[in-house]
Amino acid sequence: MPPVAGAFMIDMTLGEGIALLQRRGRLVKGLLVAGFVVIQLVLVGQVAELYGYVSLAEDAVVEGPNALYFGVAATDILLELTTSVIFCLWIYRAAANIKAAHVPGFAFSPAWAVGWHFVPFANFVRPYRAMRQIWNASHGRGGDRLSGGNGLLVGWWGLWSFSVAVSIVAAMASFDAVSPDEEREVLILSMLYSATNLLLYPLAIRLVDRITSAQRDRLAAASIFT
Repeated sequence: MPPVAGAFMIDMTLGEGIALLQRRGRLVKGLLVAGFVVIQLVLVGQVAELYGYVSLAEDAVVEGPNALYFGVAATDILLELTTSVIFCLWIYRAAANIKAAHVPGFAFSPAWAVGWHFVPFANFVRPYRAMRQIWNASHGRGGDRLSGGNGLLVGWWGLWSFSVAVSIVAAMASFDAVSPDEEREVLILSMLYSATNLLLYPLAIRLVDRITSAQRDRLAAASIFT
């Protein structure tokens, strides 16, 4: 185990870990609710930009509606970055609690439950497997039962993967966009990304709530009989 990862787990009982998970879970859900509201405003601004009412072009004057649109877009970016960091900390603690509960068959260290999100190509598969095991272990399952599927988890992961793919395509397209038609295509991709997140955020809120509640209600009790 990396020294830094180990340091996060020192001197913390399972009960303390679950309490910490609950605090992080509340923070993640609050950020996701805020993000859900802001992404709606972003989508409204993108539609307005599509029809020429506002613009974020380099030569556009940042005042009035343009300034409002810029502020909303900047807030959305900041919220996404903050939510991603806190969500990773929540995943780390959820996995660390499972390790502390000695659930048989759990195959991911807390560090790698998070780390796989940053490994190209593998991040479309391995994080889902880690979260699937976290889900099942949190619900009192172990061994072969850790590989069972769940509709909420599959829906969340499918939308998350699609969102990431769209963001990558949009970013690549923006580098080559020089004509108005190409810039319009980038904007449409950005609108698709925003619309996907409108569906993704409620599922993410539900996922965090279900796993956090399961660890609070079942994980500690299940560990006693393991």
